Amino acid sequence: ERPENAPCGDELMLMFFTSGTSGYPKLAAHNYKYPLGHFITAKYWHRVNPDGLHLTISDTGWAKSMWGKLYGQWLCEAATFVYDFDRFHADKILPLFAKHKITTFCAPPTMLRMMIKEDLSQYDLSSIKHMTTAGEALNPEVYRRFLEATGLSIMEGFGQTEGTVLVANTVGMTPRLGSMGKPVASYD
Repeated sequence: ERPENAPCGDELMLMFFTSGTSGYPKLAAHNYKYPLGHFITAKYWHRVNPDGLHLTISDTGWAKSMWGKLYGQWLCEAATFVYDFDRFHADKILPLFAKHKITTFCAPPTMLRMMIKEDLSQYDLSSIKHMTTAGEALNPEVYRRFLEATGLSIMEGFGQTEGTVLVANTVGMTPRLGSMGKPVASYD
């Protein structure tokens, strides 16, 4: 039984610090309703499913960690793959896709840029069914190289520590390269 004094609803659950992009980092407090907002993140942007295995590369100190490793993914009954490392090495991450049959994947563009410096043809990425990225602008070359290697479009998203995903290429959208060479969204 749930005790009467159990925290819930609008009560404070957790706090993150923002990255301080426009000044000093600020405290972003979230209540017990916060995890529910990440159902959209997991289901319609990450496209996780109960039969798959999801990997989001994010340090646990970032709100992105909760976006991609816990709340929405578990609400969608998806398993999450966590790989602990002190320093990112693309050649250590890339073999994990074949070994563990990771089906959905999210990483910041900086890490994706490091991955394309490797010869992607040397790695079996065939288990990946959907790719997403967030945290900064996606370089068109990175987008093209992963498209060539996997046949998948990288679906961008944007959100802030203060909330959940705000804008994203979600189910039913196809990103395309615009006239300036930058990925833009279009509807199917």
